[in-house]
Amino acid sequence: MPISFLSKLGAGIAMACVMLTTHAQVSDTRWQLRVMDLNHQVRVEGTIRLTDDPETKSCMAGHWKIAVVEERVVSDEKFFPLSEPLAYEIDNGTITLGRTRRCDDYLFMNGKFDNKTISGTYDAPGLPGLVHDQGLGYFSLTKIQ
Repeated sequence: MPISFLSKLGAGIAMACVMLTTHAQVSDTRWQLRVMDLNHQVRVEGTIRLTDDPETKSCMAGHWKIAVVEERVVSDEKFFPLSEPLAYEIDNGTITLGRTRRCDDYLFMNGKFDNKTISGTYDAPGLPGLVHDQGLGYFSLTKIQ
């Protein structure tokens, strides 16, 4: 049975509302960031604010927005640089956060987006065909009220 135009339109509008709601929940929110090594030892900890401001200097394609570091509690700049500009992108319920301005020297955290907590992996993606992805550790984000 063919799906009617109105059904397709309704589904499209519902998807758009979900995407807008997710982005609205993130805009100008503060998060406690913890970046851990492969042994789950905290190497970096601080507070970041996810803004709705577009990141216009990113080397990566996509819809990146600026993440502002507000406070550094534990800072191992060689492991993950909180002193460098950070950006984030949300796509299909997954958040990617990291360094996007140093072309071909990216550092990314990827995890499933949730209203209060996010956790996932911390990686240094390689260039296709040249360098393999390197798993560096794990991360968590906890929303600050």
